[in-house]
Amino acid sequence: MLDVLSIRSASGCPWLVRTFLAGIILLLPFLCGSPLKAQTPDASTIALAVQQQIVKAIEQSESSVVAISKIKLPKQKFQSRIPAPFGIDPNQGFSISQDPQDLNFIPNEFGSGILIPDPTKQNRILVLTNFHLTEGGPVAEQSTAPDSRLYVHTANRQGFYAEIIAADPRSDLTVLTPAQPLSPEYARSLTPIRYGNNIPVKKGQFVIALGNPYAIARDGSPSASWGIISNFHRYPVPIFKHFLNQEIAKEETLHHFGTLLQVDTHLDLGTSGGALLDLEGKLIGVTTALAALEGYEKSVGYAIPIDDSTLRIINDLAAGLEAEYGFLGIEPGTLDRGQVRSNFPGATDLDAPFYVEATRVKQHSPAQLAGLQPRDLILSVNGQQLSHDLDLMREVGKAGAGNEIKLQILRGKKPRELTLNVKLGKWPVADDEGIVQTRYRHPLWRGLRVDYPTARRKYTFSPFSYPPAVVVTHVAPDSPAQQAGLKEGAFISQINGQAVQTPGSFYQEAQKVNNSPVTLLYLDGPKLILPPSKQ
Repeated sequence: MLDVLSIRSASGCPWLVRTFLAGIILLLPFLCGSPLKAQTPDASTIALAVQQQIVKAIEQSESSVVAISKIKLPKQKFQSRIPAPFGIDPNQGFSISQDPQDLNFIPNEFGSGILIPDPTKQNRILVLTNFHLTEGGPVAEQSTAPDSRLYVHTANRQGFYAEIIAADPRSDLTVLTPAQPLSPEYARSLTPIRYGNNIPVKKGQFVIALGNPYAIARDGSPSASWGIISNFHRYPVPIFKHFLNQEIAKEETLHHFGTLLQVDTHLDLGTSGGALLDLEGKLIGVTTALAALEGYEKSVGYAIPIDDSTLRIINDLAAGLEAEYGFLGIEPGTLDRGQVRSNFPGATDLDAPFYVEATRVKQHSPAQLAGLQPRDLILSVNGQQLSHDLDLMREVGKAGAGNEIKLQILRGKKPRELTLNVKLGKWPVADDEGIVQTRYRHPLWRGLRVDYPTARRKYTFSPFSYPPAVVVTHVAPDSPAQQAGLKEGAFISQINGQAVQTPGSFYQEAQKVNNSPVTLLYLDGPKLILPPSKQ
């Protein structure tokens, strides 16, 4: 969904800023603990200082925020689900001009983006934006015909066509790069934004949003609004589903487990993918409209926080890789205080309203290998306290596949606290067609590529088991793997007699083999001899 919401967005309210500043002036005497005097020059000075800080923060970062136009190719027709803003009808496409640099150009669909530093140190021009803005766009180094073209409008009324390096529907993030080299002078003018200090945000903290409302920032100058952090760990509309329903699972994102910041800034149509700044002008979030409620007059503002887990995802996407999420291998449940006290009569200090239980632990899963047992209470993940099973799924997912987490648990009728270190598996991707990647973590080996057994939901034969193996995700044509009869979706449990359950362990064993045949053992028993690659 590309900023096409069945809601009517409110227009900007200049009086709100004036009212807010007036409120600051009126409240200052009470905040300072002194009565209001006849003249209040200090209050005016402070109000002007707040205003100047906002102006300074915007000036420092606005050139790093871009407008994105998605131009549907003629074979497709865009169906709008919203009233046309300012008389602009998206169904008419670019009705007056087909040149994105012309101010009369009206894109089919539009949003915002952020110039970010290149974590690979290649000094590339990188644009971070939302996945739902770029779906169907051109992919770098791929010849497949896209559904749309992507154009990035930057400062000074300049711009470029862009292509996708990698895109991740689960985080709703995409990283773009210019489709063609830019002139050195133009490239030098594009300044990446500065990231925040990774200090946890607080409710009531002032924030600034920069974006492209109603495509009016396509001249290269982003529009600004400001407000406060209203809350954090917010949830969009929940997806109610049976966990075997794969079609609904395709719509689920990491944000359905409570990652989002709620803000009261104006995030109108077109501000998805924009920048949420602190008062120093540093990036602390990516604004998104995915969480808006249908049927409401105004959408609540939401943003994806820029924290360690988000930076991990951004760095993977910038490298062209699939973003991976952690998987524990349990069926969790949420218990209230009464249920917990009944299950753990010896624990007298269980005073929290809710707790998270490991209702079921999958055999051979990371959880079982680490010693987690059914009926264990999971108190925290890496020190983050839990009060709902969604909290557990969020923290485990954010940690990432292959990484280690620390679980604090409570076990036994005479309960005792234990600490378990768990090396996570990989969350199963329901819709692998939505994953866009231009690089892989491991190269092809003898024509095959493997991944975690849960890498793709289509390969996992039972939701109640965790295969102690790796799964083959690709077999190259005319390769030794294909000649040996290896098929995509096969589970391999051993290589030359060594058990393998992660892609890392598989490729580690593969590197030990010289140019000689290799014996692979299928999970269900048969063996396969894989010949060496031809020299």
